[in-house]
Amino acid sequence: GIQFDVNKAILKPESMGSINEIVRIMKENSDLKFEIGGHTDSDGSTKRNDELSLQRAEAVKAMMVSLGIDDERLTANGFGSSKPVVTNDSAENKARNRRVEFVKI
Repeated sequence: GIQFDVNKAILKPESMGSINEIVRIMKENSDLKFEIGGHTDSDGSTKRNDELSLQRAEAVKAMMVSLGIDDERLTANGFGSSKPVVTNDSAENKARNRRVEFVKI
C-alpha cells in the first residue's frame, strides 16, 4: 500500500505501485471519484496527527493529479489517529497505521 515515514507526509517510493494502479483504474473509468483518507499512528498530539493525516492525503492527491487525474475527482481528508487498523503497540503496527485509504464516492 501507500506508506509514510514517522511524522512525515512524504510518500515512500514503494507507494508508487499502488498509486499507479489506482491512476490506471481511474483513467479507464472516467466516472470514478475517490475520497483519499490520511491516517497516522497514535504518537504525538491529536492536533498534529490531524494536520499530518491531511497532509498525507493531500500528498497522494497531488501525485495522482501530476499523473493526469482531474483534481475534481479526488477529495482529501485527514482522520489523524482516530481510525487505526491495528493497535499502536509496536513499531510494525504503528507503521501499518501510517497510511492512506481510498473510498469510492
